[in-house]
Amino acid sequence: MNNELFENLLFEEEGTTLDFKRDQYRFEKASEEEKSELVKDLIGFANAWRRTTGYILVGVEDVRGGRSNVIGIPASDQLQDHSLQQFVNSLVNTPIRFNYRAFTYEGKQVGIFVIEEGQDRPIHLTKKYGKLDKDKVYVRWGSSTDPTKPASPSDIARMGASRSRERADLVVEFAEVDRDNALGDRVHVQYDLCSLPASDDIPDLADPDDNTYGIRINEIGSWHNPDYYRDLAEYRLMTRLCRRVRLAVRNVGQVAANNVRVEITVAADQGVLATLEMPQEPRKRQNFGERFPVALASAQRREPGGVGIDQNADRYRIVIDGRDLQPGRQIRSDVFYIGVGKSGNHLLQGLVLADNLPVPQQFTLTLTAEVTQTALTLKDLLTN
Repeated sequence: MNNELFENLLFEEEGTTLDFKRDQYRFEKASEEEKSELVKDLIGFANAWRRTTGYILVGVEDVRGGRSNVIGIPASDQLQDHSLQQFVNSLVNTPIRFNYRAFTYEGKQVGIFVIEEGQDRPIHLTKKYGKLDKDKVYVRWGSSTDPTKPASPSDIARMGASRSRERADLVVEFAEVDRDNALGDRVHVQYDLCSLPASDDIPDLADPDDNTYGIRINEIGSWHNPDYYRDLAEYRLMTRLCRRVRLAVRNVGQVAANNVRVEITVAADQGVLATLEMPQEPRKRQNFGERFPVALASAQRREPGGVGIDQNADRYRIVIDGRDLQPGRQIRSDVFYIGVGKSGNHLLQGLVLADNLPVPQQFTLTLTAEVTQTALTLKDLLTN
């Protein structure tokens, strides 16, 4: 989702591909009756006769014949995609391919449900839930899903005739670094943005031996490091700023995903940096291997979960190689590092690509950063 697409949707009328909701769906601590409203709408969109992506825009007031109004919702009302996925798809006969993402438009928070085209219809509940009955196929007709008007037997037969299983369905989430657990599409992380003395104010490290070339005869292969304090300042900055990150890619569909690749793009002006490696803690005397470490990016090894990062003046791009992924299986990425210099919600938007995905799947991960600002003085540096 981007501002241009969102703006265009505001001028469209509600129908089988679009719905506006002024208020967020009741979900957390809600009753089955209340939560079944959300289930009804998602099933209705999934079963609808449409040839394009469907959207439910939450925090938007419908205006007939004009541009709909963006009212916004409190940030605390935003839902978590992984919780919605587990809840909704535990109730139905076949997974609904949808995702939920938080979006900011003109300073206001909105929620966006994206319901993919080409669902494996008919989709129905496997048990009664709230106001919805088991095995009834609810469909969005026009601008609403009426639970009293489910699909007819002929409609259901037509859905089944066009049903396709030749498509993978992939979910990307944050994962615990040292365990196999997925954390969902939203995490809260604390960062430390450390200000440093100006590089020109940081002196060289004096050589106690005062050798012309800084080389000790009995330590061939190592030398005095005059840049020790500058290296130490960079090391302190990066180790305080960056945190280890791991992602999980899971196949929740019913067919294998072939040649999976995940791409995440982070704008350079977003206040986020991404890197595969952290600087080593410097020494006052260093050997060749410490001074010039040889790195082998995991993505170059073409192993499942391998990560590659490239950047230019405009963005960082994080690429994860998933290779083939069987239904119900997941791979975890190798560890990489993300640093954040500004508090708030940072959206990491990406694409999942696979040979048997007709179009790339979009996803959004939300990193909520709490940044503390500290300072490393020249005295602190020199007395290390």
